[in-house]
Amino acid sequence: MNDYLTLAADEHLSLLRETHLHTQGQTSIKEWQIIDGQGRVTGGVILQDKMNLRRSYSGEYRLTQRNHQGDIVVDRLIPSL
Repeated sequence: MNDYLTLAADEHLSLLRETHLHTQGQTSIKEWQIIDGQGRVTGGVILQDKMNLRRSYSGEYRLTQRNHQGDIVVDRLIPSL
């Protein structure tokens, strides 16, 4: 997954929460915070699976990265992790 993200050398991911939506085909949503070397939150990452249940999506996963201002940095459909 890190291959698709735009992270600085001193940044790492910290899992914030994982949600399972049982009403939508067992969809799983994982959210991470991006933390820099000084311990500050510099953004966030959301990974959604089961995207192939919707005909308009070709990938298995949707990966979205936002910076600390909430702007989208990465929004990709990926076939596997």
